[in-house]
Amino acid sequence: MSKENPSSISFETAFAPTKLGNSGLSLKSRFFKAATYEGMADHGIPNQKLIDHHVSMAKGGVGMTTVAYGAVSSDGRTFKDQMYINEASLKVLKELAVRVHDEGGRVSMQLTHCGYFTKNKTSKKVLAPSKIFNAYGFLSGLIYSEAMTLNDLDRVANDFETSARELQKIGFDAVEIHLGHGYLLSQFLSPLTNKRKDQYGGSIKNRSRYPLYVVDKVIKSVGPDFPVLVKLNLDDGIKGGFSLKDCIFVSKKLEEIGCAAIELSGGFTSKSPFYLLRGSVPLKGMIKNASSVAEKLTMALFGPLLVKKYRFKENFFLEKAIKVREEVNLDLIYLGGIDSKKGIEEVVSNGFNFIALARPLIHDPEFLHKLKQGEIDKSGCNRCNACIVEMDREGIKCVLN
Repeated sequence: MSKENPSSISFETAFAPTKLGNSGLSLKSRFFKAATYEGMADHGIPNQKLIDHHVSMAKGGVGMTTVAYGAVSSDGRTFKDQMYINEASLKVLKELAVRVHDEGGRVSMQLTHCGYFTKNKTSKKVLAPSKIFNAYGFLSGLIYSEAMTLNDLDRVANDFETSARELQKIGFDAVEIHLGHGYLLSQFLSPLTNKRKDQYGGSIKNRSRYPLYVVDKVIKSVGPDFPVLVKLNLDDGIKGGFSLKDCIFVSKKLEEIGCAAIELSGGFTSKSPFYLLRGSVPLKGMIKNASSVAEKLTMALFGPLLVKKYRFKENFFLEKAIKVREEVNLDLIYLGGIDSKKGIEEVVSNGFNFIALARPLIHDPEFLHKLKQGEIDKSGCNRCNACIVEMDREGIKCVLN
């Protein structure tokens, strides 16, 4: 599949079966559940809540549900109890895949590495493209990252490849490699965090060299029938960061190496976290969730200055995403503020192949069914963003329900 004539997709056909990229993978609709960190693991092992969460998405009509933040190694976690791809987690994830398939859905795993954005003190060292101050982890004693050596680059790339192969073996239908939001591969892409002087730093051609190598390595390893998707920033949302021009360059390269689809996103977790989310900033809940008195105090004193608020409007990334749609032919997944039937119609009329949603489905997993049947024409999500506070409690959920 490739860039489609906008007239070939409508609100109605978005709910019809289709295929993903050139892989031949059949999906029951064009809707994706976007990866949203669930916080549903016990000591790093996925629990029953995670299974039920993604089964509810498949029941609700999404073609593909995406399990969020599957770290490719123990030192790829942002904190020690986060899930990573190992024998114990794969056992539960295999059951998750079976259950999603029973509901006619498909399931993908978002594969990533945190880079320097970590407070995981069990890591042997904090890795990043360059030596970077770690505002997220400095109160845990992880003040600076170490610039990755060539051996580090090889090891982490192998971790991505191995994780993808293991997920393929247990019945997952695809993987999504995270090149966005300020995690390791995004840190290579952004000139704010990549200060290298070798072949992996400087121009966007060089800054994208390692992330593209990782994606290409995974694609070649899993074969043409197993889709490898990428989450990529339209931009970082901060001055001097990864730009829309950079995004178009990387998107064209991803098309060349056989990426199945790109999910366009934005924001840099440690610098512009609500650039992606938009809406209210639940600062009180974030302070309450802080893991130490020092973190609570820091957040209380400086949170309003450090965490910028962005006004929500439906399809807030669409104007920039259209610029990418005009330049590339591979499948594109639109993400960013879809809230209604009208919003979906606007996205598909601009030639996007798939639609990714998160908060409307967290608010109500039956959102798509109700929309299709005409029971509602708009999500009940009010963009309070209190759901993200729940990630660090008992798992992501809508506080309105």
